[in-house]
Amino acid sequence: MEAIWTLGSPPSGQFSPLSGQTRSDVVIIGAGITGLTTALSLAESGMHVTVLEAHTVGAGCTGGSTGNLYSTLAKGLAPVRKKWSDEVLRDVVASRSQAIDSIEATVSRFGIDCGFHRRPLYRLVAQGKESMRDALEEERQAMLAAGLTVQEAESNALPVPIITGVKLENQAQFNPLAYVRGLARELVHLGVTIHEHSAVRDVDYKRGVVETEAGAVEAEHIVHATHTPKGINLLQSVMLPSREYGVSARLKPDSAYPQGTFWVLDDFHSLRSYHHDGDDYLMVIGEKHKVGEGEVDDVYPRRLRDYLSDNFDVQDFTHAWSAQQYSPADELPYIGRWHGRDKVYLATGFAADGLVWGALAGAILGDLILGRDNRWHERFDARRFTPVKSAKQWAKENVSVATHFVPGYLSVSKLESLDDVAPGQGKVATLEGEKVAIYRDDDGKVSVLSAVCPHMKCLVHWNDIESTWDCSCHGSRFDTQGEVIEGPSYHPLARRTKDS
Repeated sequence: MEAIWTLGSPPSGQFSPLSGQTRSDVVIIGAGITGLTTALSLAESGMHVTVLEAHTVGAGCTGGSTGNLYSTLAKGLAPVRKKWSDEVLRDVVASRSQAIDSIEATVSRFGIDCGFHRRPLYRLVAQGKESMRDALEEERQAMLAAGLTVQEAESNALPVPIITGVKLENQAQFNPLAYVRGLARELVHLGVTIHEHSAVRDVDYKRGVVETEAGAVEAEHIVHATHTPKGINLLQSVMLPSREYGVSARLKPDSAYPQGTFWVLDDFHSLRSYHHDGDDYLMVIGEKHKVGEGEVDDVYPRRLRDYLSDNFDVQDFTHAWSAQQYSPADELPYIGRWHGRDKVYLATGFAADGLVWGALAGAILGDLILGRDNRWHERFDARRFTPVKSAKQWAKENVSVATHFVPGYLSVSKLESLDDVAPGQGKVATLEGEKVAIYRDDDGKVSVLSAVCPHMKCLVHWNDIESTWDCSCHGSRFDTQGEVIEGPSYHPLARRTKDS
């Protein structure tokens, strides 16, 4: 699976892996929009910054995002209003608007070719979903309370049958992968050191040392810009990890491509267009589910392809991809210092809104490290304590973890032979008394790994759509050879036998 953003983005793999020991003022784990925005703020103030990326720049959640930039939230502002106040609502919109302006200014300043355009945003009730009218009105009132100018949506905004909707002008879109890779090139000119293919294996907070397989960075400040902090953090108990899918298509000649960000309140689909090198593409995002609990086969991308085919004149499908989200318990992201560690920083809980939150987080974290005031820090402080606002999701998520932990171990069936695993299949089973994750590729080659996630010892599950091992407890994901793809785990799944 490959996101459409590879079209129009500079090539990856431009930065060498970390090798040996080095020293830096700040080490940032993660080269997505959060990490690189933080690096920009610090480098411009004269600090020496080292960025460690496990894969390639932007290849994580940033490169799998929608590329939509908006001052509201995908889930809506109404849930924030229910838990907080209109003042908080206005702060959410104002801070996100400021972050979008900052992205636009960075694009203009460095001349980053990423297709940045101001576009309207629509929230629409689809035909057959009349029950969503009240929810839309509740959202419209929240938008007004936040200080937004809300218009009625045009009846022909989409060919999808629409009952009613609202429209916000002056939102934006871009190619997120092209943006961060363009920004990375500029950061090198500012003295930032970037290392790709440098997965972090451990952090010694007492000594201020971040270690990879082949090297280590000693730094005064450590930033976790990895969408969820690496290692064990209490915030992981109040965040729901989920995945969402995207597909893109070219339409038949003379078809109109809708211009804007469209959130359709049916089973919730997000639509937008993308133009590259003379060609237009239409994409749809949706089919969200909890990590490790998805259906098998190609069901989610297939449903999205069917949705486009049912509503548009599709010529052919071009790309399919997915991305991970971590939803916060009290509806606001966590940005700031790690509990108990004043020189360790994190940014997480972005839900489906990570591009704008990431840009805002970069500015906040940069100011914290530099000792500067930031008007948004207190609002989104990672150390805030909101037990009442967080209680419902805390209970939901931790019941889910418990449900997967003990029953998961008890429900694993015994496997008599590796021959019971078919080509292209992954299976968690008990083999010789141990819980193992077995995968046989299409050529018949078998890999056997421990099925125990190194993070907090839950069992992984086979993701048939993406051919990965996913942990439903806290969202760690691994490839068929056990290497960490994303999530809080530092270490890969342990190998149990050599490939055969």
